[in-house]
Amino acid sequence: MSNISGDTSLSTLADIQIGQKAMLCKNQMDQKLEKKLLALGFSKLIPLHVAQIRKGGIVVSIGNARIALNQALAQQIPIQAL
Repeated sequence: MSNISGDTSLSTLADIQIGQKAMLCKNQMDQKLEKKLLALGFSKLIPLHVAQIRKGGIVVSIGNARIALNQALAQQIPIQAL
């Protein structure tokens, strides 16, 4: 059972479900990871949308772009679900 109302705990990108929207938690990640995500096309101002969850990773959409990430990287990305 999930506690949706009032839950302010942060989770990782690997923890959210298909169809869910989230924002990156920039202040919770290291600078190296932040640079990598910005180079891939992530934005700290635009919410991301989980489009697909695959066996080895996750596919997110940000605006019109779709980005595939492996499970190890998804587990390092702190997000706040919307």
